[in-house]
Amino acid sequence: MARMPRKVTRSQILDAAQRLFLTRGFNRVTIDDIATRAGFTRGAVYSNFANKVEIFIALIDRRFDGQITRFTHDLDSDYTVEERVAALANWLAGEVARSREWSIAEIEFYAATASDPELSLRLRELHLAGRTALAEFLSDQCIKLGVELNHDPEDFAIIVNSLIRGLMIEWTIDLNTDIARLFSLTFERLLNVGPSSSASTAGLTRTPEGT
Repeated sequence: MARMPRKVTRSQILDAAQRLFLTRGFNRVTIDDIATRAGFTRGAVYSNFANKVEIFIALIDRRFDGQITRFTHDLDSDYTVEERVAALANWLAGEVARSREWSIAEIEFYAATASDPELSLRLRELHLAGRTALAEFLSDQCIKLGVELNHDPEDFAIIVNSLIRGLMIEWTIDLNTDIARLFSLTFERLLNVGPSSSASTAGLTRTPEGT
């Protein structure tokens, strides 16, 4: 019987691990659990990943790549300003809904690894890379909205990322929280577009028509 390609093996291990992390959180999942769920031996898992932490880091990286792909695909249509803000808000609300169980596992993961300086540095680098990618995406959306950012796009990415994480916690506690409406309201005020465009928008200016 031909040996399964390493890339396929890793993918199946990650798929199994993600399902377990989503249902049990980070702390209650073991390498043996992942091996059993994936249909591999414990040694096969260890031949691809050093430990459970490495598996979780690989999942963080894979999930972010998937989000950026969906960002680019789902918001690549020719929208009016109001439609684009609504589409962006609905997209982000959908990501929050899809990420509820994952967020719980992620909180456990960061708490469990916070005392490891070397690992914390790796996670910080991964986070910064994600922030840069989000800043690039948001800058592109601002161009399509006709909005010019006068400050560092990464500052705007930090604000949006903090908004996402904060609303995610709110939604986890209260499932009746209208995430899409709150996103729309926030973006309208931050970017000076839509019904709330009369609000103060320090650091942001509309690009003149035709430029």
